[in-house]
Amino acid sequence: MTTQSATSSAADSAAPGVIINIAVDAAYLASQQSGPYAGTGIYMMDNGLVSGCLGEGGAELSSVVNAGFGVAFNVNPIQMLEGNYTVQIAGIELSSGTNIFGNRGFPAPPTAPSPYQWLGTATEQGSCIYQIKIGVQGPDTDMVYFWWDPKLTCVD
Repeated sequence: MTTQSATSSAADSAAPGVIINIAVDAAYLASQQSGPYAGTGIYMMDNGLVSGCLGEGGAELSSVVNAGFGVAFNVNPIQMLEGNYTVQIAGIELSSGTNIFGNRGFPAPPTAPSPYQWLGTATEQGSCIYQIKIGVQGPDTDMVYFWWDPKLTCVD
């Protein structure tokens, strides 16, 4: 998977207009083989209560962000107290549609301390399907990877 990265600190400085949280059933996914997400164990949600988000609770979240605002991404295991599970965002890339992040705001890990694992800045109006890839590792397993294609829309 090839990922684009932010070419400046713009992604680090924009206040997030949308925070996308991904809850992962790490115990289940760590026991599976890497591949496209098969429909169980990944739950996306955002803070866009009034902005028109759709599909919360599954992997096909459709989020709306205003131009000039940040889009933050976090992934966490549901089993935070049950074991030593590791989950991480391994990459984000554009699958189709408008690159709403333009040339300087594509999501990447922040360079400064941040409560967000990946952060980008939406600058261009339009809609895109993006692919997000996560890694999941259990206490006695190797890292396995899963990917899927949610949607982001940037409005003025």
